[in-house]
Amino acid sequence: MSNKDFYDEDEVINSLVDEKTPDLRGVSQQNEWQRMNGQPNVRIQQVGCGCFDTRKLLVNFILYSVVLMVTAGLLPGFYIDGIFAALQAAFILTLLNTFVKPLIVFFTFPITVLSLGLFYLVINAIIMMMTAGIMRESFVITNFFVAFFAAIFVSILQSFIRKKILKVDQL
Repeated sequence: MSNKDFYDEDEVINSLVDEKTPDLRGVSQQNEWQRMNGQPNVRIQQVGCGCFDTRKLLVNFILYSVVLMVTAGLLPGFYIDGIFAALQAAFILTLLNTFVKPLIVFFTFPITVLSLGLFYLVINAIIMMMTAGIMRESFVITNFFVAFFAAIFVSILQSFIRKKILKVDQL
């Protein structure tokens, strides 16, 4: 008697290739035991890559809004025209970080490895500059060095907020 909680994919695939039925006796007995004891017979598994987790996108959006406002208040050469501009910049940054940044990271991976990961900060600055370019006058970064230091500050502040305030390690 097997004590499996769910089907073993390799076993099922191998049985289909070998043209024999998989051993599912333990699964049905486990399900019957759960039904008799009032436990739900539900197994939740992540389907797909999980790339578009709406909770993660929403938290990143809110964090970016707050962090961009703080950065604009502290860093000279980094200007945002109010709360609505910060929300718009956060939305654009969230989209760029979700869709464009992985491509940039992929194509610059050798440079990132050779620089021991420091080039990743340059990528963050590039994403910031792209956002400022999209938003024109409502979000202004005066030069690349301001974007570079803003990217460092934003990364540190977001990390601090996630770990100390939200108490989330991976998000």
